[in-house]
Amino acid sequence: MKIDIYYDKECPFCNKYAQILNLRKEHDVSINNARDDLEKLRYFYSYGYDINYGIIVQIDDKIYQGSDAILAIDNLSENTSFFYKTKIFQNFLYPALKIIRKIVLFILGKNSTIKFEE
Repeated sequence: MKIDIYYDKECPFCNKYAQILNLRKEHDVSINNARDDLEKLRYFYSYGYDINYGIIVQIDDKIYQGSDAILAIDNLSENTSFFYKTKIFQNFLYPALKIIRKIVLFILGKNSTIKFEE
């Protein structure tokens, strides 16, 4: 199984999550800084996925974004968590994390928007 994860390396939350993933034992995992692959971001965008709305994960030919991407990754990991399946995480906590991400990047003087459209 091929797993490609695209995240914002500038974001301290996204970066930490990518570092702790332990899927490599059983899967071919590629962790990519979205800011370095604008062509792939354009590809995702053509299918309705915008990295500025959350992490994107491609597992073989299926694409997931945001809390669905976190859940897809969690389902493949050794230690799955019921927490990611809850409506509280999907509807409230993940969107709150996105807002906090923007605030933290602003404080750090970094742009929270990845520009990939021409």
